Amino acid sequence: MIIQQLLWIYCQIRFAQYLLQFISNIIIPDHDAHVFNPPLWSLNNGTILDISIDTFFSGLRRWDAIHFLYIARFGYIYENTLAFFPGYPLLFIRPLAYFLNKILLESNAYLLSGILINFLFGYFNTCLLYQLGLKYNLKPNHAYWSAILYMINPATIFFLAPYTETLFLFSQLLGHYYLKSNSIFKSCLCFGFGPTIRSNGIISFGFIIYHYLKQKKLPPIYSIILCISPFFLTQYYQYRDYCFEKDLPIELKTYGFDNNLSMPLTNFSSEWCLKRIPLSYQYVQKTYWNVGFLKYYTIEQIPNFLLALPVFLLIGNFIKTWFLSIRKDLWKRKFNYLFLNKNDEKQTIWFITKDFFPHIIYMLFLSLFALFVMHIQVATRFLFSSGPFLYFICADRIKQYEIRNGNLRKIFSYLFNKQTFLFYYFIIYILVGICLFSNFLPWT
Repeated sequence: MIIQQLLWIYCQIRFAQYLLQFISNIIIPDHDAHVFNPPLWSLNNGTILDISIDTFFSGLRRWDAIHFLYIARFGYIYENTLAFFPGYPLLFIRPLAYFLNKILLESNAYLLSGILINFLFGYFNTCLLYQLGLKYNLKPNHAYWSAILYMINPATIFFLAPYTETLFLFSQLLGHYYLKSNSIFKSCLCFGFGPTIRSNGIISFGFIIYHYLKQKKLPPIYSIILCISPFFLTQYYQYRDYCFEKDLPIELKTYGFDNNLSMPLTNFSSEWCLKRIPLSYQYVQKTYWNVGFLKYYTIEQIPNFLLALPVFLLIGNFIKTWFLSIRKDLWKRKFNYLFLNKNDEKQTIWFITKDFFPHIIYMLFLSLFALFVMHIQVATRFLFSSGPFLYFICADRIKQYEIRNGNLRKIFSYLFNKQTFLFYYFIIYILVGICLFSNFLPWT
C-alpha cells in the first residue's frame, strides 16, 4: 500500500517539476553561458513527436547533461569529457536511445533516454529509501518522510536532467539494502558499479570493510576486487576509447578546433596517454576543471560558497548533535558497541547505533572533501546523491507527523504549516534551480 502511494506521489511531483522546467524555459530567454555546447548531430527536420519532445524537455539539455549525451552518442572525442565516467551514458542512455531512435531523431532519442532512465530509477530510489529506513529500524513515518524528501531535495533539477546523480544514488542505496540483508556479494556488485558512474563510488568499499571489522574478520579478496577494480577498468576503457586516432564528423572537428579542445586526431598524443599506467581522471580534473585543494577559495567564488552553505549547515548541525549525544565518559563503551557488538546501554536516539557509524564518517569525509577540494557549487547535489543518511537526517526534523493515507495535498499542507528552515531550503532551491538551470543560468 505504501509503495503504491509513493508511486502516485512521485509521479505527481515529477510531472509538476517537468512542467515548471517547460514553463521557465519558454518564458525566460536562454543565457549564453559560453560553455561546452557542440552542434546537435541531427540537423534535419523531425516529426511532430520530435518537435514536442524538444519543446517540452529541451530545458534539461543543459550544462553537464550535454557532456553525457555526447559521450553516449560519440564516446570520448574531447579530452575534457573524460571527467565524466561511462557507466551512465554508455550502459544506460545509449542502449535505450538505440530503440528510441527508431521513431525519434538522434538528439531527441538520447535526451529522452536520459530523462526516462532518471525517472525510472528515481522511483526505485524512492522505494529503496523507504525500505532502507525500515531495515535500519527507523520508525515507519521517518522512513516515509525520507522517501518524500528525496522527491523534493534541493538538487532535484540534477535528478531530472541527464546527470549521474539518480543512477549513482541507486547504486549506493541498493548496495546498502543488500548489505543490510547480508547479501555481501550483491552488495559488492552494487558498490562496484558506483565507480563506473562517479569516481567517489570507490570509497563505498569502506562499508564492506566495516561490516567485516564488526565480526573481527578481514574482507574477502573477491569483495576488494568487485568494489575497486571497476574504477581501473573504467580508466582503461577511457584510455582505449580516447588515446587512439578517430574519424570524427566534420562539424565536431570544427567545434573542437574553434574551442581549442584536444581530440584524438592524426599525430595526437596526450601527456597521460603516454604514461605506463594511463589514468586520465586526475590529469583531466586538474587541467580542464581546476580541481584541487583550496583552488576554489577566491573572492569570485563567494556566491557559490553561499549557495552551498545550507547543506553544510545541515550536516554540521547534525555532527554537533551526534558528538554531544555521546558523553565523554562513554567513549570506551561506545567503541565496544560500534565495533565489538557489546551493547552496555539502552539506545534512545536513532542515529547512535553501530549501523549508522560508518554513514556518519562517510558523510563527514565527503563534506570535507567537497568543502576543500571540489567545485563548491556542486556540493549540494554531490552530497544529496551519495547515500541515504542525509535524507534520514532531514526526515528526522519532520518525522513527528504520522502518515495515514497521505496524499500530495496533505504532505505539502503539513510542510507549509511547519514552516521550517528545511522546507524553505528545499522548495526555494527546487524552484530557483529548475528555472535557472533550464535557461543555461548558473546554479549549484
